[in-house]
Amino acid sequence: MRSGSLKWPPDKKIIFPETVKKLLRKPSGELISGEPDEVAKKVKSIIEAEKPLRVISVGDYTSMKLREAGVEAHMYIIDGKTMRKPCKILDTRGLKLIRVVNEAGTLNPKAVAVLDTLLKRGVENVVIFVKGEEDLLTLAAIISAPKGSMIIYGQPGAGNVILRVDERLKKRALEIIELALETRE
Repeated sequence: MRSGSLKWPPDKKIIFPETVKKLLRKPSGELISGEPDEVAKKVKSIIEAEKPLRVISVGDYTSMKLREAGVEAHMYIIDGKTMRKPCKILDTRGLKLIRVVNEAGTLNPKAVAVLDTLLKRGVENVVIFVKGEEDLLTLAAIISAPKGSMIIYGQPGAGNVILRVDERLKKRALEIIELALETRE
């Protein structure tokens, strides 16, 4: 399978083998490091300077810190856990809450379809609460978000990673998903 041939959103669950998940553990965008409150302030200033078309925050701790810093993301993708342990949930007042299921190590087609629809409709003030794990939905967000969007996710022990959605990043996300489909452990 080559880039461009993948049906999106997918109609079958995509399971990521460990070899492919290892590729995703390295930051793939701009790493903003420092103390958590300092990182959130730096990210806020970058968002204010660049004015991205859409801002998508992935991860509970990242989303909470960004909201505390005054960042109003268009979409927050959370699962109620930080580093696989239950955590304080993001304050969702004033936000529309949508629940999806996405099993750990996978992309669930229904969850991806919801994400894709919301991003293509340009909705704002949305929290996607994932039963399962939200991490791999970052790849789906890259593919579904309009070019010019910004995705922020946490890099454990390091800070936040900023992804600027462009054609190159979309192509790379598709390549990783195709690699997961081709790789059998």
